[in-house]
Amino acid sequence: MYWLSQRIPTDQFLLFGFDTDATEPDSLQELLIRRAERITDLQVRLRDVPLGVDYPYWVARKVGADQFVDHVLSDTTWPGLVAALGELLTEQLDVRVSPWRVHIFRGITGAPRCDGSTALIAVLQLSHALADGRRSTDIARRLFDSNELASPSTPDQRNVPGIALTVRGIIRLPVLVAGTFVRGFAAYRAAKKLASLTASGEIPPENPGQQLTSLDVPPGDRRVVRMIVVSADELRAPNSTVTVAVLTAIASALPRYLALTQQRLGAEVTMASRRESEARNNFRNVGIDLHTDEPDLRVRARKIRDALEQRSIRTEHPLMSAQAEVNRGLPAPMVRYEVEHWPLFDTPPSVIGNTVVSSVNRGADDLRLAGGQVTFTAGFPALSPSMSLTHGVHGIGDALTISILTSPDVMPDIDRYEALLREALGEVIEANGRAASTV
Repeated sequence: MYWLSQRIPTDQFLLFGFDTDATEPDSLQELLIRRAERITDLQVRLRDVPLGVDYPYWVARKVGADQFVDHVLSDTTWPGLVAALGELLTEQLDVRVSPWRVHIFRGITGAPRCDGSTALIAVLQLSHALADGRRSTDIARRLFDSNELASPSTPDQRNVPGIALTVRGIIRLPVLVAGTFVRGFAAYRAAKKLASLTASGEIPPENPGQQLTSLDVPPGDRRVVRMIVVSADELRAPNSTVTVAVLTAIASALPRYLALTQQRLGAEVTMASRRESEARNNFRNVGIDLHTDEPDLRVRARKIRDALEQRSIRTEHPLMSAQAEVNRGLPAPMVRYEVEHWPLFDTPPSVIGNTVVSSVNRGADDLRLAGGQVTFTAGFPALSPSMSLTHGVHGIGDALTISILTSPDVMPDIDRYEALLREALGEVIEANGRAASTV
């Protein structure tokens, strides 16, 4: 993820809204510094190995004032905050200095679920090299948890001299190369077995991919966001999830926006792995068909749910882990060369999905900051050279936020798409037998 982030933006932005009119930035910063000092993951930075002979190492660094930014907006309304977020999402961290930063926006009026009071918006920016969605949620919950009983933690990463890191990398290199050949042979046998089981129908086949649309193009440098906050309970249906409900709504909104009636459309969905792993990123992206040609929303939801289950069966199969083991054991110079030379900016013949959907449950709404309780949360999956529209589905308590991230160069009328998605969410809620009162 570190080397990939040097080519395309990959930072995560975890937004939390708190119903408080706190106006003292210094005391708030002191509070967050004390909390960060209790979180080991927030006391590190990345260090390159000289000559690039090994993977970068996490080394210790102290929590400092440079990791907090207090934003003073000329427009403190909710639309003003949303506009500022679009600009913020163009910034990327240098993980060699710090893999995280907290952005504070105070005195925001008209924020969702903060009726009658101003809101404090906190955005935790995290490098994807540090954590995936689940791990970053855990970090955020600890940072915004008012319980300060935990003792300050000390990271176990030591600042080893650069020459020692280089020597260690050189020593490890032949061992990793030999291991790559061994694991590569095992992966070859696993691939043959996987193909056989797929052909016999015992394992679901690979997703065939989707045709390109006008959204599957490089996004450029600018960003715009929108957020729709609803009650999670309204979107829940028996034997299903809110993620399925949102995908069902996207399957209505997307073809309406693109004016496509015949072309299949799909979504690239982030799926956390159930396998235990020490890796900081333990997830896969899977492609599913959105079944846009199915008019019955309840039937469409079942088809999408079944598609996700089929993808999970395939990605979690033990035979699929063989290739992952090869990748994890590759020597650093090989991986870096592949990342740096991968044709990211070439137009692909097809895409896994026409939009990305990332869904994370961020737990109970018991977080507090500066005297205010959390009211909603949001996230914004990064755009990529062939993906200029992404959706986040993030819940805390009963508040569920569906976020839209795109580029104004690709989607100049994001408000029209937001309106279509709101309409589609209302249709899904009504199909579930509920009154669509909050969309």
